[in-house]
Parts: sequence; C-alpha cells; structure tokens
Amino acid sequence: MAAVESDDKARSDEFDDLVRLSFFSNIGKSIAEATTLNETLRAIMARIGEIFAPTHWSLLLRNAKTGELRFSVVVGSGVERLRGMVLPRGTGVAGWVAEKGEPLIVEDVARDTRFTDRMDHLTGFKTRSIIAVPLKHRDRVFGVIELINKLDGTSFTPFELKLLMTIAEFGAIAAGKAYYLKALRMLASSDELTGLYNRRAFLGFLEKEIERFKRSHQPFAIMMLDLDGFKKINDTHGHRVGDEILKSTGRMLKNSVRSADIVSRYGGDEFMVLMPGATESTAEHARRRIRHHIERYNREALVKIAVSIGIREADGEHVDALLDQVDSSMYREKARRMEQNVSDVADNIESALQEED
Repeated sequence: MAAVESDDKARSDEFDDLVRLSFFSNIGKSIAEATTLNETLRAIMARIGEIFAPTHWSLLLRNAKTGELRFSVVVGSGVERLRGMVLPRGTGVAGWVAEKGEPLIVEDVARDTRFTDRMDHLTGFKTRSIIAVPLKHRDRVFGVIELINKLDGTSFTPFELKLLMTIAEFGAIAAGKAYYLKALRMLASSDELTGLYNRRAFLGFLEKEIERFKRSHQPFAIMMLDLDGFKKINDTHGHRVGDEILKSTGRMLKNSVRSADIVSRYGGDEFMVLMPGATESTAEHARRRIRHHIERYNREALVKIAVSIGIREADGEHVDALLDQVDSSMYREKARRMEQNVSDVADNIESALQEED
C-alpha cells in the first residue's frame, strides 16, 4: 500500500513539474517575443496581472547615477498619476529592494518601518501588503517590480515571491536582449565620430519621407552643408583639430534645427539635414541660424571655419535627383561667396584648388 502511495505521489510530483515547466515556458515565450524594451516591460507587467491578480502593480526603473526610482509602468485604477513620478533613493519598500538587491514581502505595511505612505496620500489608496523584487542585469539593479494588495484581500505568500522572482529573471534577460538590440541598431545607424546619423540611416529616412510625400503630399526640405577648405585644415592643424571641428559642426547643426529634423554626417566634411513637414522658407530660417552659430563659434575659435549650405524643398523626386539638386544648390552658394571675395584672388585660387583635391 505504501509503495502504491509513493508511486502516486511521484507521478503527481512529475505532473506538477510538467505543469510548471509549461507555465514558465509560456511566460518566457510571451516576454521573449517582445522586440523593443518598452514592449518587453509591458509584456512582463501583463503576465504579472494575469498570474497574481494584484489591485495595483508598478514597474520602477532606477537611475544609475542618482539611485532614484521612476514609475515607468503603473497598472490599476486610480494610480495613473503615479506614472513618471520619482522616489528618492532608498525610499519605501521599492527603494529598499533597489538598494539591497533582494526581494521582499511585507504582509502588513503598518508593522514595517520600510514602508512609506507617501504614494497613498497622492492616490487616495490604502496599501495593506506588498511584494517587491529587483530587476537585475549582471548583478546590477536596474528596476523594481512592486505588487500592492491582492484582490481577494489575503497577503502575498513566499511561493508567490518565488514565482515573481522567476518572472523577474525572465524579464531581466529579455530586457537586456531588447536593450542590446536597440544599442546595435543605434551603432549601425550612427556616425562614430559625431554621434549623428550616418549616410545609410539618412538615406533610409529620406526614402520613407519620399514615400510619405507620395501618399499625403506633405512637404519636406533637405539641407546639405559642406565645410569649405577642410582638407587644408587637416593638413595644417592635424586630424585631431579636424575631428573637433566636425564634432562642433554637428552640435551647431543640431542646435539650429528642430527636434524632429534628421541630422546626419553624410560623409567626410558633408552633413545632411532632413526636415519633415518643412518648406524652403523653413529651411532658410534654419540656414540663417546655422550661420549665426558659426559666426559665434569663429569669434572664439583658434581655427576659423566656413561652410556652404544648399537647401531644397522636395516634391517627391527620386532620391538621387533630390540629392543632386541640393548638391547643386550648395555649390551655387559656394560660387556666389567666391565671387563676392574675388578681389582677394590668392585666397580664392587656393580655396578652389583645395576643394578640387
């Protein structure tokens, strides 16, 4: 009889293990299928809601420099106003978990000095019990998942703590994957020296903007900027100075255009700006701002710079045709400026020769 009971228990335990394996496999699959960091975090929170049925739950992300926690995802009625709010370092149960890197159950917050009712005052909510676990990557805490009260009124259990820790581990791995994928995409699309978009990324944005124009006829403008005599600067002052000028030019461009505009280093000493929704008049205002920034730069710089800037309001031509038109506009401006300084023949000839090299 005892042997039969032992066999039944073994089969029952085996069945339970299979159920757990299938359960965690489904959790892992749903989280791992998310492709962006935001999707990953929301997938984690969705699974938590299904499994634990808390009245409110939050995902707080930790500022690596200050240690503050920011409510990134909040779920539950009446707590929407918490989204984006910041907890000072070490504050409350979530702050303790972030600092210690350890999970925590508080069955009755009234008996735990780590609890602060600051958020209850803001939401009008009454916290009774809390379960919180850290999100870690390589033993560094980057966030905290915090569950408040159970719908059935009972306290959280040690088993639920283990379950939440397992989900958090799945989530941390998936979040790390999403973060690295984002970083790789950024590396593939950015210029290593200036941090701006590179040529490949710019052409991709331009293709999409042309397609959007064909659908909606929303205007857009393109601007090309070229550093005059840059080869001479490199030859005379060295590539380190040249690199600093390229970086400074990129910053001036970013500071002169709108936040929605796409600024790229197109290659060498050429920069491109894609301006969605902009007309040639809008681009002209930006061109004047760029010149103003360069004038201010030259007042203090040991090595002065000069630029040629071409602009073109696009009307849906093929990419190559658009770029040719902007390029022609830029060189027309370069020629006009050389004509204005024709009395200084020696300097103009030297500049012209440098640009042909």
